[in-house]
Amino acid sequence: MRMHLQAAGLALSTLCAIACGPSVLEVSPAVLSAGDSVEIFGTGFSPTASARLVADGGAIQLLVASATSGTISASVPGATPAGVYDVEVNVDGAVAVLTAGLTVQAGQARVRFIDVGQGDATVIIGPDGSAMLIDGGPPSSFASLQSALADIEKLEHVVVTHTDADHLGGIVELLIGGDGVAGTSDDVIPKTRWIGHDDVVCDSQLCREFRRLNAEFARPQVGDSVDLGGVTVEVVGRDGDFGAAGSAAVVDLNERSLALVARFAGRTVFIGGDLTGGGLGSVDVEAVAADAVGPVDVLRINHHGSATSSSAGFLSALQPRVAVVSVGTDNPFCHPEVSVVERLAQAGPTVVSTGRGIVETGGRCAVTDWPSGSRVGLGSIELSIDVNGEMSLDGDPL
Repeated sequence: MRMHLQAAGLALSTLCAIACGPSVLEVSPAVLSAGDSVEIFGTGFSPTASARLVADGGAIQLLVASATSGTISASVPGATPAGVYDVEVNVDGAVAVLTAGLTVQAGQARVRFIDVGQGDATVIIGPDGSAMLIDGGPPSSFASLQSALADIEKLEHVVVTHTDADHLGGIVELLIGGDGVAGTSDDVIPKTRWIGHDDVVCDSQLCREFRRLNAEFARPQVGDSVDLGGVTVEVVGRDGDFGAAGSAAVVDLNERSLALVARFAGRTVFIGGDLTGGGLGSVDVEAVAADAVGPVDVLRINHHGSATSSSAGFLSALQPRVAVVSVGTDNPFCHPEVSVVERLAQAGPTVVSTGRGIVETGGRCAVTDWPSGSRVGLGSIELSIDVNGEMSLDGDPL
């Protein structure tokens, strides 16, 4: 059918030459999801043609990749609401419309908090399937990391918030390639490679191996961002610098963590590595971060709920609906710390965790008394955000 349409279109364009304006004959696929690619077939197009979707709620510009006299290749922005749209092509001011030519299904962003035991690993997946991995857990978590990433086709962006082993280990194993040797031809080199601080400050064997990778990581600037098919992941702070909000005189690796905000459909998710909030004599980086970020919908709790993190002021400023704790069961660090759990209970978000915290009685760590209504020991946790802003956690509406 398409070949006949294209042949007919070619004959028509030959007869009409310049006198005929553009016409839209067919769109393929006619039903797709936000973030997908689309082909528009017609006549009278040109390399400068633009295209958009039009409905009662307004117009959405398509992202044109290429255009010829008879075909426009474009993609639908990931934040496009579901609905039936007219397809409008503009060629130097001449407009052609295919009424009700395209149906857009609801797009969805996913944030997967990967269970890596005592450590952190998060992958953000846009409606178009593109993805960003933020941290990779400890080296022992590589198999879990691989399993969690198995359904991701386009892992082009990899971020290391800081070089502690429980964040960096899985990243090294992921990028080192099948031969297990850093710096060889099968090393994986993602398109985006961000790190929170200069890695030369870390002298562990893991960091030395990290530096031998062909994939070199660089510190981004505050305000740098990546688009994942409509999901914007922005750097709001790194190495103590939070742009207009100010800076903190950071010293250790935790304090120097990269801080990121992911935004989609009016929802925000904050991920800040092991940022500190003044506890145990640490620098209160969270206070500066709070000024830079403001309220969010989802907070991945800093530093696994360590006593250094999650100050009352920080939680009050961010006002999260959901707090995610990435923590190992019966971990040796007593995470999450009792005072942090108490502050979470007072702040009132829905608390979920990968592990169960401390369950063993009689040890040096107090058993974790999670806030009422918490959902703990879930393993990997998936947050979904629909294009209309509705959120769900492991399929359950929030």
